[in-house]
Amino acid sequence: MPAALVPLAAQHVPAAAALVTTGVARLREQVPVLPAQWADERVVGRLVRALAERGSGLALQAEDGTLLGFQAATLLDGHGGRWAYTPDIAHATAGIPDTDRAIERLYAGLAERWVQEACVEHVVTVLADDGAALAAFGRLGFAPHVVDLVRDLGPVDGASLPDGGDVRRAVPGDAPAVLELHAALVRHLRSAPVFLRIPNAPALEMQRRRIADPTGAVFVATVDDRPVAFLRIGPSADDVATIVRDKATASITGAFTVPELRGTGIGSALLAEAVAWAREARYVRCAVDHEAANGEASRFWSRHATPVAISLARRLPPMTVPGVA
Repeated sequence: MPAALVPLAAQHVPAAAALVTTGVARLREQVPVLPAQWADERVVGRLVRALAERGSGLALQAEDGTLLGFQAATLLDGHGGRWAYTPDIAHATAGIPDTDRAIERLYAGLAERWVQEACVEHVVTVLADDGAALAAFGRLGFAPHVVDLVRDLGPVDGASLPDGGDVRRAVPGDAPAVLELHAALVRHLRSAPVFLRIPNAPALEMQRRRIADPTGAVFVATVDDRPVAFLRIGPSADDVATIVRDKATASITGAFTVPELRGTGIGSALLAEAVAWAREARYVRCAVDHEAANGEASRFWSRHATPVAISLARRLPPMTVPGVA
């Protein structure tokens, strides 16, 4: 079907929201614990409309006006430069035979603008079951970067502790130990093979405030009174895939076990405590994300939660930007 690229505009919003929610509803059939709001065209439509009003998107439109696909993005500064981010609710294609070509045309039209604005890092979040989109962006040079997962608040398998082990909720006096474990997590994420650009662990006073914050919880595992692992959980994070964000989602925002004790059940024991806390706090689900290159995190979290979104990243060489050598 002949089609043209046009700016994403208000008249496209209802159809664009319908494309997104169709995909979310399909994923919720497999992962029913996902928030229902992202299968609501009115909720998604408000976000798509905001992107359209900023002039940050393109629509692929058939001659008869049918929306065949769309993509929008937000340009952000950070991570060492300017980058373009397309959330999971900001792109979709209709069930057309040439989905691959539709995604290519939409991305190419946007990427040309991004490069003109010295934006050479491009990130898109794709629903984990959308094989066509994952393959299309992969062919365009994108690679998995971050995985978002969710789970219900049922029992956690594999929770155990070695002799002398204990798991408890942290108190402010545990802040130095939590800081040390958090700093070890930062070193782990900065090193091979992850190489994540991540700030230093929050200072001691911030650790104390987080431990004392009644809206969240920090759990510490010890072996013979030595702190060996921690896990932090609290309200839904705002820097994760859209489809997991919800007032009934508890987000795990930090977890680390010393290398020599991984695989002993300590991580699962911490998760069990966190899930129990979330259940008591009347959450419905918990969510977590990890870097795709972090194999240890991938192996652990995939045992306890279901991947629902994958963020893919592509970084162009600096000489791509006009006038930059």
